[in-house]
Amino acid sequence: MKTRTAQPGSPLRQERYASSPCFEQGLMANHVARRAALIDSPSHRAALWFVQWRSWQPGGLDLLVKELLQNFPISRSGCLISDSNDRKANPQFLRENLAEFCLNPIGMNLGLLNIIDDYRTRWITARKQGIVQTEIGKRVASAMTYASETRTMVLIDGAARIGKTFEAWQFCQQSGGLVRYVQVPSASDMASFIRAVGEGLGLATNLNLKVQVLHDRIRDALASEDICICFDEAHYLWPMGRLRYSVPSRVNWIMTTLCNMKVPSVLVTTPQFYTAQAQLEKQTAFNSDQFVGRLGHVERLPDKLSDTDLRKVAAYILPGADTRTITALAAYATVSKKHLASIDSIAKRAEWLARHDGRDNASADDVKRAMKESVIPSDAALAKSLAEAPQAAPRARRGGFAARPRPRGGITATPISRTNAPVLELVET
Repeated sequence: MKTRTAQPGSPLRQERYASSPCFEQGLMANHVARRAALIDSPSHRAALWFVQWRSWQPGGLDLLVKELLQNFPISRSGCLISDSNDRKANPQFLRENLAEFCLNPIGMNLGLLNIIDDYRTRWITARKQGIVQTEIGKRVASAMTYASETRTMVLIDGAARIGKTFEAWQFCQQSGGLVRYVQVPSASDMASFIRAVGEGLGLATNLNLKVQVLHDRIRDALASEDICICFDEAHYLWPMGRLRYSVPSRVNWIMTTLCNMKVPSVLVTTPQFYTAQAQLEKQTAFNSDQFVGRLGHVERLPDKLSDTDLRKVAAYILPGADTRTITALAAYATVSKKHLASIDSIAKRAEWLARHDGRDNASADDVKRAMKESVIPSDAALAKSLAEAPQAAPRARRGGFAARPRPRGGITATPISRTNAPVLELVET
């Protein structure tokens, strides 16, 4: 029985449109996992997960159907791509076939399977072309490949603004759905973390769904042993506040749900990860030995990119720039606190300046102007400015001792000279 219906002319209610086919979600990962468990070939299961992953990407299955019809000829023999009753391409028929291919446990359209497998290979190859891979990118890809193949937990540790997030996200994209990207939310509650994992896998995560139900669906989706999860901003896995009463629920979940189930996982983080871990151990009784024992590999990245890699990135972001501009961008990124991110920031600013001047492409003057306007004061300049700032007048002294600042309010303990016994004094503000 449909509940979100309304008679014509009735008052407007927003939830009336919630069941519209335009808002239809992708294929549920827990259902696809059951179908994948019945397939022996790893490549066939990869094709299955590719369709499920694409169903949650922008455009969904409709975009995938359009790409398949553009890259493969229409079958004249029956039901591969075209309807048996119509020799012309039928996108809706192919869309239904793709959904049934991922969900129906009885039978398999081998012709459609071969098409999807072939297109997945082409799609991944096309994504790898034209991408600049730095030395840090190679090490990130190597560590994530190791985690996927050995089914272990890998920690990738590197300084901020060196391209870790982009390289990890790019590797997830090039996996074709076998490595899922999850950005750990900064909120310390467990519900937001479980929902982020569910969104990365492709599960319904509506607010009315209980966290325990979503947790069970995540376990079902990972039972096929095909998916690897990449956690970016992994330092947020540790509690961020009130450590005295905190329990690392997210870390415990990864150990018990992922590591114990042999689900490969990658933690991408900054050195802040170790700081948060040390603070938790210092203020609570938590012992990290079990977590450290489950780490299969720790990949420590360099603090900065080489000049050659910076030039490659600059040339990729500004393909029309001359050699002098590329050199200037690389030199700017070397001394900037933003490091690699400064190249992207300067390029966007230069392109914006060019558009506002009525030009299509940014020139060397635009880049120079953007660099001049975006300079961040260095630590030395900041310290110098603080040293030259006027200082506040010293407080008056009484009896050779500095006067204690008057409290803002509340109850304070003040000793009495006769007995030295503390008494409570209410100080008004």
